[in-house]
Amino acid sequence: MTEPVRIAVAGGGYGSKVALPVYAELAEFEPVAIWSRTPERARELAGARGLELGTSDLDELLAVPGLEAIHVATPVSLHAEFAIAAAERGVHVMCEKPVAMNLEEGRRIAAAVDAAGVVAAVNFGRRMQETRRRLRERTRDVLGELRMASISLVHTDHAEAGSRPFTWVNDSRMGGGRLQGYGVHDLDLLLDLFPDVEAVTAATAVGVPERTGDDEAVHRVTADDAYVILLRFTGGGLGVVTLTSTARHPRGDLVELHGDRGTVRLDGQRRLWWGRAGEELRVEGPLEANSSHAFTSIAKAFYASIRDGARPEPSLAHGLRVQAVLDAVHTADIERRWVRPAGV
Repeated sequence: MTEPVRIAVAGGGYGSKVALPVYAELAEFEPVAIWSRTPERARELAGARGLELGTSDLDELLAVPGLEAIHVATPVSLHAEFAIAAAERGVHVMCEKPVAMNLEEGRRIAAAVDAAGVVAAVNFGRRMQETRRRLRERTRDVLGELRMASISLVHTDHAEAGSRPFTWVNDSRMGGGRLQGYGVHDLDLLLDLFPDVEAVTAATAVGVPERTGDDEAVHRVTADDAYVILLRFTGGGLGVVTLTSTARHPRGDLVELHGDRGTVRLDGQRRLWWGRAGEELRVEGPLEANSSHAFTSIAKAFYASIRDGARPEPSLAHGLRVQAVLDAVHTADIERRWVRPAGV
């Protein structure tokens, strides 16, 4: 094997809890630094992992000797700043989803990446969980032309004001909300299988309007904890994507895809059902839905792009297509109408 990629992680949440441990376990990577919004948290994380640097200063992070790549797992409002600064220094970029606050920012990231000639990929990690990876494979095999797609998520983790402290995830100005946490994964799944979205309409809601932060102050929640998205696909077919994170009783994710040739269904027990017209549905599972295992696949693909010149997957271009649909969803929610996503 060639030398491992020296990588920094920007983010003390998912970045430190999932991405950093995976990079540390892979021979392909050498984690060297971590960024967090507070210096104390950054130093604590660096010390726990034996990293060269823990910092809250982006310039200091990017100045680590021999740094080759960065994983941007900051609040969404900082994605563009971090990704562009990294690209301009010749540092490869793995960006969390969504790519940016809006398509304009995403295009600025793409321009910086193209100008620098660095690798950029987007961590749509859920697509690599066994549940969704097998669903995509079966869909391509049996579904045919889409007639109806339905994705429904029911969670309880935001049901009480005290169930989670107020963080940037509850602040729309920082790109928070369950749309950025879960909805983009479901849009990624649909656009990977059915890439041509004609128009969308949507509604979002905040079921728990106030939360207490670590500072003991009460904050107003401005980012969604529930949403409904309707999609029309070019050439035919409809889609509906829903989530509530304030339910009183949880249920596993349901994904149902109906086509002119067959059916594919992922049920709440992580069992995958599929069959062609005229056949009984077959089933496999329960299947795995482990986030760390899924990200391991994403990380190895990132390494192959850097060292071997493989095509980045999931690509920044695909991330911009998801961003265009997400922007249309936000506009539709505000203006209460059907919106055509911008071309990418």
